[in-house]
Amino acid sequence: MIMSWTKNISLLFLLNILIALPSLASERLKGLHIKEQAAQYFSEQGLNLSLLVSDKRTFFPCSGPLDFHQRHENDWSTVLVRCSSENWETFIRSANLSAKIVSSESIPTDNRLSVAVLIKNISKGQVISEEYLGFEARPERQIHGAYNHISGVLGRKAKNNIAAGTILKARHLDTVYSVDKNDSVLVIAANKAITITTSAIALENGQVGDMIAVKNVKSEKTFKVIITGKKKVAPITNM
Repeated sequence: MIMSWTKNISLLFLLNILIALPSLASERLKGLHIKEQAAQYFSEQGLNLSLLVSDKRTFFPCSGPLDFHQRHENDWSTVLVRCSSENWETFIRSANLSAKIVSSESIPTDNRLSVAVLIKNISKGQVISEEYLGFEARPERQIHGAYNHISGVLGRKAKNNIAAGTILKARHLDTVYSVDKNDSVLVIAANKAITITTSAIALENGQVGDMIAVKNVKSEKTFKVIITGKKKVAPITNM
């Protein structure tokens, strides 16, 4: 009984520390850092690839350089990212930057840029996946607000019905977030003995795995959390 009570007090103390000290998040590795290391590795290997991961998504700390490997032989569609120094690994999907590039007119290359276009009709509210996407070289005058990287459009929803051949632009797409700015979110801190929950207000948009700032409803303190589900978050701890 005394041991259980001690564990509960320890967890309450930990939650208060996490709320008061958001700096614990600074040691974590972000998606942006992984993409930067991956880009250098892919360039050295002559691979025209890019990892499909949010810049804000957080991972375990890693004090050494990352290693990158194929998940399956002769297939880089999913990349194994490994941190040998802290002994963890994760899988991240990749995109071939040169895939599906089409040039349809004899206009000088200097005046054209490759942008995302739909290769199939898509309905309002439908989520955009790779099967709907292509890249075509279009004149600069046509591409204001267009996307030149697949990560900018994957997983987003069409605001309206969009016809094949349309250059995708910001006005065509909605972003689907697990947490929207100003949402009321449930903060869950748990161990084997007890689960503590509290309410907070999201100060940023984010997907599952992203690190965002929230404000405690009662104390009005701001702290960092990791999004774990739809309107659910967990306070950050050292890992």
